[in-house]
Amino acid sequence: MSLFFRVPFVLIFFSISILAASQPRADDLRFFKIASGSPGGTYFPIALLIAKVISNPPGSKGCNEGGNCGMKDLTATAQSTKGSVANVDALLMKTYPTAIAQSDVAYWAYAASGPFRTRKPNKQLCVTSSLYPEDVHLVASRSANIPGVGALAGKRVALGERESGALLGAQLVVRAYGLQEGKDFAATLVNYSDAQDLIKKNKLDAFVAVIGYPSEAIEFMIQRQDMHLVPIVGEGRDRLIKGSPFYSASIIPQSAYTGQTSDIHTVAVNALWVTRANLDQGFVYQLTKFFWSNKHARSILDGGHPKGSEITLKTAFNRVPIPLCSGAQKYYQEIGMLK
Repeated sequence: MSLFFRVPFVLIFFSISILAASQPRADDLRFFKIASGSPGGTYFPIALLIAKVISNPPGSKGCNEGGNCGMKDLTATAQSTKGSVANVDALLMKTYPTAIAQSDVAYWAYAASGPFRTRKPNKQLCVTSSLYPEDVHLVASRSANIPGVGALAGKRVALGERESGALLGAQLVVRAYGLQEGKDFAATLVNYSDAQDLIKKNKLDAFVAVIGYPSEAIEFMIQRQDMHLVPIVGEGRDRLIKGSPFYSASIIPQSAYTGQTSDIHTVAVNALWVTRANLDQGFVYQLTKFFWSNKHARSILDGGHPKGSEITLKTAFNRVPIPLCSGAQKYYQEIGMLK
């Protein structure tokens, strides 16, 4: 596998050309942004793929003319953000019409539980589709002697960026092993790029990330910064899965990263494509329909980030802990997936 996963040039050009267009009104759904995550993660390239599937900008060829088979006159793009927590907050504030978010974060926001227990329930949050599993990656310096999560005690550990689902996931993992950030180890809250910089300066021993493999940032750490993946196993993992039903046992295969010598046992949570119930559900129905019925969708998803190939109708309801949007539900009923 090459050192960096590269989003095809056409997707990059597609995004830039859209962003260069005149700024639309916030309520103009024909100019459509999908809140994602940082460019070094998986959400951003996946959001680009979704945007390409559902788009057919004004002036483009129609489906029958050899153009994309997306929604007529829809111009969609990915918007980089801090991640899941920022995304569900942005949906509530109507900053973006849709977003990608971890299933646990979506549930906590919907039910005002877990880290969201001091907030009001966000009952407007709903799901268009489940997307793919996100695996917890514990990446450690080979010189730091970290064979497992428990060995993070006394180390310098990055737990993800503020307002990200990755941070909440990382906190769940370390606490399941009886560790508390700031007490048992020095915790830093940074994104992938800043973590790489800290590693380069020898100011960081390990990084915990919740991300779909393969990740460009993780590949860089392994190949260029003498880091390795550490398994998440044992009683701590069992406690995590029992206490957080959104997580399940998972494996990062040996083939995921260059130079990885074995499968890595870990845990995973699902990424969801979410929106809000007070968005025009006729529009949400059209989004769902064009996403799944676009005859080019499979080649677009399979030809982009490897996680795109895991986005299928068969798994559209996997680990969905909050209601489907009524518009999406209507489409799934039409094709016989729901009664």
